[in-house]
Amino acid sequence: MATEKPQLGGVIIDEGTNAAIKLLHDNRTAIINKFTIDSESQKPVEGIQKLQDAFDHFQPKLQVTHTTELGEEVGETLHFSNVSAFTVKGMIEQSTFLQDLKSKEDDYQTIVKRLATNKVFQKLLADPVGKAAFIEALEAIVAELDNADDE
Repeated sequence: MATEKPQLGGVIIDEGTNAAIKLLHDNRTAIINKFTIDSESQKPVEGIQKLQDAFDHFQPKLQVTHTTELGEEVGETLHFSNVSAFTVKGMIEQSTFLQDLKSKEDDYQTIVKRLATNKVFQKLLADPVGKAAFIEALEAIVAELDNADDE
């Protein structure tokens, strides 16, 4: 049975078929932005036959501003030379800021995996007294590092 309510593009889609347009997953973000300068006033371009030709002609790019954990703003220009440049990996490869974040994430994930498989550490956390002593030791290390930064 067909859906009576028109879908995106005004097309009625039969329920037995797959829709050509899929909804984004809940954990995804769509970025809709103008990637070329003054693209609305440009004359139509002829001779573009492939998607790569369009990337080569228009050379889309986007100015982005990242905010560090200290609240500082870092500006970068992302260039999109092909479709893969729009992927997370493609954006990380061209952004120093995102590469640093990815490196920190990888380090933290490694630490989490090691702690999760460390039986001695698991026993320490299971004991309330041992856990409190461990937290106190971590706080002392943080205070020592903060003092070293101030010097």
